[in-house]
Amino acid sequence: MIYGHGLGPARNEAHIAALVAQARHSGVVRHAGAGRNIWSTVHVEDLADLYLPALEGSPASTFYFVENGGSHEGLAASIAEALGLDGPEPWDIEAAGAFWGPAFTGGALASNSRVRATRARDMLGSKPRHGSVTEWIATDLTP
Repeated sequence: MIYGHGLGPARNEAHIAALVAQARHSGVVRHAGAGRNIWSTVHVEDLADLYLPALEGSPASTFYFVENGGSHEGLAASIAEALGLDGPEPWDIEAAGAFWGPAFTGGALASNSRVRATRARDMLGSKPRHGSVTEWIATDLTP
């Protein structure tokens, strides 16, 4: 999951934007299910920093992951604090699916997608310049 403010027409990351939209709609921040699911996250600028070294210094067909950690419960808690709203609260998967759509809820907001950036760190010296997604939400989320 890429976070941060993009430079193109779609500036917002889908996961965080969906959680914020629901929170603004209801006044309570919720996460789909228990919120223990984990999505690896990376700031858009940290991802961009890795492109040139990956293109210039990688053997053909090398695949890299870039990440900085993060759970949906942690995202929701950070959003609640940044927006000054109640929560986070778990939300039944069916109710969440009725709001966000079942495919997005099940395939993204209630699922796991955890990766490790071991190869990017070892082979390319990748080091994120930006803090965690929860730090970004606390300082840069546009309420």
